[in-house]
Amino acid sequence: MSITSELTLLYVEDDTALREQFVRILRAKFKEIYEASDGLQALEMYEEYSPDMMLVDINLPKIDGLKVIERVRKYDKTIPIVILSAYSDETKLFSAIKLGLSEYLVKPVPHKKLLDLLNHMAVMNKTTIEDKNVIVLKGDYFWKKKEKMLCYGEESIALTKREMIFLEFMVEQVDEIVSLDSIGNLIWEDEESQIAYSSLSHLLKRLKKKLPAELIENIYGEGYRVTST
Repeated sequence: MSITSELTLLYVEDDTALREQFVRILRAKFKEIYEASDGLQALEMYEEYSPDMMLVDINLPKIDGLKVIERVRKYDKTIPIVILSAYSDETKLFSAIKLGLSEYLVKPVPHKKLLDLLNHMAVMNKTTIEDKNVIVLKGDYFWKKKEKMLCYGEESIALTKREMIFLEFMVEQVDEIVSLDSIGNLIWEDEESQIAYSSLSHLLKRLKKKLPAELIENIYGEGYRVTST
């Protein structure tokens, strides 16, 4: 099994026929392929899906490929990125190198060459890709973002649906104080505030039986905080 079979890829290409051709090939090699036809859609999909790797055409409508990479790099310095171009443009290539691209390929790209390159990049960045999916918490617990799973060592902690939603929300803001109103609105948006706070209290009591007390801090008068190492 290829290492890429456990990874997701965001493929950005405005040429519909070419994109569909490559997607048919890539789908057999990756866990999931996210498609975007312009730079704006690419950024929206990056934010929504947080892919493991990116394959980006340099000339895109709305927002060009270099601008897409520049914005992604503000939030993610390590995601492997391959740029595709219809021609070898030294000026753009130099700009792309400064943005931290992983590879630059000139079209037309043979299918095998692209697949070999993506597999090589996945191997070279295996630790970085895996680390990006894991948030290490206090007490040797860790949260797997894609699986929405709380783990301790090799053991996964059984969670109810609302416990999972609560922890996912809190871990997204790890080490920050989250107000009671924010938590209540997220998990019990259809209930009266008094009922929501009572339900939250019961939820936290259940969680404290499963987790170490110091993992979820009660900040008096402000809210709660999940802490990292």
